[in-house]
Amino acid sequence: MEKINNMFDQKITKTVDAYPSIFSKDDVVNLLSSLRTNVLNEISINTPTTGFTKDHILNSVKEMLNEYSWDEFISCEPELYGSYGDSYSLEMNTSFDEHEFKRCFISELDDYFTPDNE
Repeated sequence: MEKINNMFDQKITKTVDAYPSIFSKDDVVNLLSSLRTNVLNEISINTPTTGFTKDHILNSVKEMLNEYSWDEFISCEPELYGSYGDSYSLEMNTSFDEHEFKRCFISELDDYFTPDNE
């Protein structure tokens, strides 16, 4: 909003400091048209393009992560080792498929925030 006020101030200063202090109707119309274009451009740049607020997006992502099925991205390969006597050891080799998780999560995130056109 401050940028919009600054644009108005600049136009007022430009009008006051202009050499001919009397403007024709065309001068005033051109000045107002220019100002309208600048204000509309500034508003469109600063206005969010979606209807989702920052808090809504963050809460939605947290909810998606809490309800996500992590099992499909974690692989586990157990290995049982026998040793001398009656002792055994179990080693669990686990890995997380980060690439597949990102791909699936981004796809679901896009679906989640795409409005239904029905």
